[in-house]
Amino acid sequence: MKFTPDALRLKLRHILTEGGKIALGHFGGVRAMAKVDGTQVTVADKEVEHYLVSALQEAFPEDGIVSEEGRRVPGIRGVWYVDPIDGTSAYVDGLAHWGPTVARVVDGQIDVGALWLPRLGEFWYARKGRGAWRNDQRLAAGDPGQPGRHHCLFAPSRFHLAPPLPWPGKVRALGSSAAHLALVAGGAGLLAVIPSWHRWDVAAGALMITESGRRVTDLDGNPVNVATCREGLPIVAGASTALEELVRSGWLRRSLR
Repeated sequence: MKFTPDALRLKLRHILTEGGKIALGHFGGVRAMAKVDGTQVTVADKEVEHYLVSALQEAFPEDGIVSEEGRRVPGIRGVWYVDPIDGTSAYVDGLAHWGPTVARVVDGQIDVGALWLPRLGEFWYARKGRGAWRNDQRLAAGDPGQPGRHHCLFAPSRFHLAPPLPWPGKVRALGSSAAHLALVAGGAGLLAVIPSWHRWDVAAGALMITESGRRVTDLDGNPVNVATCREGLPIVAGASTALEELVRSGWLRRSLR
């Protein structure tokens, strides 16, 4: 099935919103189980995954699907990467920044990505070459220049265990890599540091970053295409000036090597 740009955006919003309703049905009363890698999973993750995979199969029958909780669907065109609840720990803890996220890779490029935050009612969306949005607001974060005391850096919660961070502003951990990237794309922070990741975590957010005029790089400031590089390599995303200063400080290499 072919979609116009507007129809594709609306279709993904509908799919993710319905997935979010399933997660909200368990919110506040769900128990987490530990996966082999130490991360958490709940019955809600699995139910949302079942719905999202089925909905994507119906809407995009030629595409393959790779989902966090194990679902795999072969395809002949693109591949959708699906995280039914990015930020499961935040979800279990009753926080706000969690939700389903999907992104499609076609010919080695992320061509579309979306994130729905059910508790906030926010739909984040990007299309390659066409921009990025939060709800109906187009994102154009750009580069405000030198970071200051009021600027935010998003990082994992255990960053307090790393060597002292040379950052003049605030450091926040919300529990979701997808949300961190989206917020940086929207200008709520200058940088997001992600030490380890899977494509389903970051693909949508990475596209939002680049479509809002910001960058995704490795620890040395070299551009990274998360659609094709090896999963898990540390990345940093955000405004050029702040990113370059953090790279020059050597802190990224010392802390994430």
